[in-house]
Amino acid sequence: MARILFVDDHPIYREGLRRALEARIEGLEVAVASGATEARTKIAADPSIALCLADYRLVDGDGFELISGLRASHPSVAVGLLCGEPTQALAAGVRGIGGVACLPKELDTDELADAVQTILDGDEAFPSPIAGAGGTLMSQRRRDILTFASKGMPDKLIGEELGITESTVRNHWHHIFRRLGVNNRTEAVTRALRQKII
Repeated sequence: MARILFVDDHPIYREGLRRALEARIEGLEVAVASGATEARTKIAADPSIALCLADYRLVDGDGFELISGLRASHPSVAVGLLCGEPTQALAAGVRGIGGVACLPKELDTDELADAVQTILDGDEAFPSPIAGAGGTLMSQRRRDILTFASKGMPDKLIGEELGITESTVRNHWHHIFRRLGVNNRTEAVTRALRQKII
């Protein structure tokens, strides 16, 4: 059972996202807060919250300031932004404070669920430094897998290189194929190279 907190001042978007993520990620509970003050209160009262995703613009403050403060006061809680226009500079700022995500709200539900699952699995979810034609979002872990695969390494060796199991590598491939719209490793590597993801 995983529990996350989503902070956004738009009630329709907030509730829609909560329902969609809970429907797509088994065992996930999504708590919601309308602003920074409520978010701090909920995290202080609930030690089971593993991740806080906040909008950048909140009614009572700045999402980046919120997650920066949470990194200091609750270092066991992973933090990130889910906002309208995440820039590379903003993503670098989030990464600089030890955050794990800077995601655009334009992601469809499956992509967002994939990103949240990636974070809960211990990885990061940031936009690629150079996105392809579709603005493909790929975590650093999955870019590493593609890079090693482009050098001809099998899943077992990739897993050893990254310190993860072979089955975890295969699970990442499933998400990579879906994200890139391909059916096998060769197609995935080819498309990743063409879109400058690796």
